[in-house]
Amino acid sequence: MLHLLLTCLSFPFIKGRVWVNLVGSELVVESYFFYGPNEVIDILPFAEGLAHQAGEILMGYYGQIHQIEHKSPGDVVTEADKASELFVTETIQAKYPKHAILGEEYGLSNANTEYCWAIDPLDGTANYAKHFPVFAVSISLLESGNPLLGVIHDPVSNRTFTAVSGAGARLNGTLIQVNSSPRITPDGLFSFSSRNMKARLSFMQHISKGRNLGSAALHLCSVAAGYMDGSLDFGTKLWDVAAGAIIVREAGGEITDPSGKPIFPLQPDDPAYEGGVVSFLSTNGHIHQECVDLLKTDL
Repeated sequence: MLHLLLTCLSFPFIKGRVWVNLVGSELVVESYFFYGPNEVIDILPFAEGLAHQAGEILMGYYGQIHQIEHKSPGDVVTEADKASELFVTETIQAKYPKHAILGEEYGLSNANTEYCWAIDPLDGTANYAKHFPVFAVSISLLESGNPLLGVIHDPVSNRTFTAVSGAGARLNGTLIQVNSSPRITPDGLFSFSSRNMKARLSFMQHISKGRNLGSAALHLCSVAAGYMDGSLDFGTKLWDVAAGAIIVREAGGEITDPSGKPIFPLQPDDPAYEGGVVSFLSTNGHIHQECVDLLKTDL
């Protein structure tokens, strides 16, 4: 599948872009938005600043957590998650009061809008609660269900991954791209969650170098930066995936659901907006179909 981005240069009164798929010989409209390139790029410093400030909040609590709650088996929340999300949410609401905000801890606000921020104030909470230094802040802005920009900040290593639709992906300001591995190899690095072990084991027959960092956002960044060939997860949510999805896409990679179907754009009534599962397969693009084919027997 070939993704194209068309800027509306022929219609100067329209500031927007159209995402289309090349299906056979036909162009099929996938999504569009009416924030022009300059407007979206102008929003990026705001989002990046938010991520850095949220990271400072997390580091202020790090190693001193007193309140750990279990939302479900294996899913915990700390006072740091809540403090970080509250800060990010209130700051966005003050600047963009008409935008919706979907956060892991406080859910969806202002649902009737085409613009929605997806926020994970602490991706990798289980790591954080155990003082394992692998976690991140993830912030994305979506328009009509399609990510426009993404910021993922790792406050421990001070790495910030960013992407704006049509402008590439960056790590601390330097352009990054996926690796060029043309096929699945035994020494290729691939990240997995611990969910859906059957599908995971199918992959492990072909890939001996599996990793689980405990952060879906950092898994996706690792694909975008070329460290890993791909990543597979069956239990993530929109706030885990949205920022990483555009970072991977802008780095030249591909992200779909594990069966190969597009995740974005989301429809207005998509369960993802209510905390529904958004499973994903992300790769460097070259090995994507090979991965989909391997998974077909197990899905």
